Amino acid sequence: MLKKIPFRRVRWPGWVVLIIIGSSFFYGMAQLVDAIRVDPESGGSSPVSIDFKTETDNTETYTMSIQSPVMEDSRFQKPIKGWIKNEKDAFLKAVEENKKELGEGYRAHLIIQADSRKSTHDTCTIIFHSYQLVNNVRGKEHVKTFSIDVSEKKFVKLPDILETNGDIIKVIRNRLQQHPNDKVQEALMDPSSWNWTLNSQALTLYFEDIDEAGPTQVEIPIRTILPYLNEKTVDGLEVTEVSIEPGEKYVALTFDDGPDPNVTPRILKVLEAHDVQATFFMLGSQAEKYPTVAKDVAKAGHEIGNHTDHHKDLTKIGKEQMMEEVQASSRKIMSATGQAPAVLRPPYGAINQEVETIAHDNGSSLVLWSVDSLDWKNKNAAAINRVVQQEIAPGAIILLHDVHSTTADALPALLTTLEKEGYHFLTVSQLQSLLAVESSSPFYGNMKKKG
Repeated sequence: MLKKIPFRRVRWPGWVVLIIIGSSFFYGMAQLVDAIRVDPESGGSSPVSIDFKTETDNTETYTMSIQSPVMEDSRFQKPIKGWIKNEKDAFLKAVEENKKELGEGYRAHLIIQADSRKSTHDTCTIIFHSYQLVNNVRGKEHVKTFSIDVSEKKFVKLPDILETNGDIIKVIRNRLQQHPNDKVQEALMDPSSWNWTLNSQALTLYFEDIDEAGPTQVEIPIRTILPYLNEKTVDGLEVTEVSIEPGEKYVALTFDDGPDPNVTPRILKVLEAHDVQATFFMLGSQAEKYPTVAKDVAKAGHEIGNHTDHHKDLTKIGKEQMMEEVQASSRKIMSATGQAPAVLRPPYGAINQEVETIAHDNGSSLVLWSVDSLDWKNKNAAAINRVVQQEIAPGAIILLHDVHSTTADALPALLTTLEKEGYHFLTVSQLQSLLAVESSSPFYGNMKKKG
């Protein structure tokens, strides 16, 4: 399933610096080259095998640990070495400017770590994280990426693969709403200068100087940007497709208002027993309260949806409150599960033009339902099953809640009955893809034909 991750700050734990300090006696040589093999993050075979070497330096006033790729092609080597040199020179200059405060146990530190990540069959990205601590409690952080087209032997800029038009800019700007507008506007002016990585799940962007705490990271789900990617990039991405058999009957199970520490685990066990994937529309406040349960939902492979922070009727509050309900929930869900929701279900199914606009601007599909189990009303397992069986039809989205024990009671029999009737279960996003539904309009699923 496809996942979206909103912005978050890139932070370095303090223990990294402590390790450098504590292990400095190992730096017996001025330079130490340690070749290491880095496997791409996305798994599978890498389009290029990249080794990294580590240069270390240890003096009375500073320590340095710098990873860099071993690349024979000067077209790649020169720009990368140039960036590393700039980082190193800036650090040494700062050391010189603060030499009176350094020494006698207090030293400055420069750490540059590198990794390679597969993007498509023909491209990969080298991502650098640089951390400098001289005369500053917090230190300075930088992120730099170099994306390489191996087949054509050239660097790739984001506009080479993606239409960086107004729609994409609008989505990114909404992810950065808590930051000063002038800084965001400046950061968005030149897409060719952006630092980015791409995989089958998301486009990740790294922005410098927006926040004093360090680089700001924004992730946009792949399904949001697929229409804007060029054909070669789309073909190169290993986006998982749903295997659909002609004539089969597909429906989506959805659960609202959780996670709940008692009911949700019971539902997860039933879904696992039946090998069913569902979509859980979580409240941000609940995910924050029960992060372990929320994480268990994600670990089980289910799709995570946004049901707002405090279950307010979005049509009855102001636009700013509406945005906060959606974005605060997304942040809390992301913190708990490691995923950010790509689908949004407004409480009570209440929508208007502003709700649709906010969903669109946040890159979310607006999802409602076509079969209401009434489990919130008929807290009786037999009644829940009866309602669903009466209303079910291929393509339906079934509304349930993982906060009522009677829903967990009803689920085993419900799944068994629907399976006997030939139904197969998809997540909401998979069902949308199957039915070719546009993400910008409310999605109800198929309604059962009466009469």
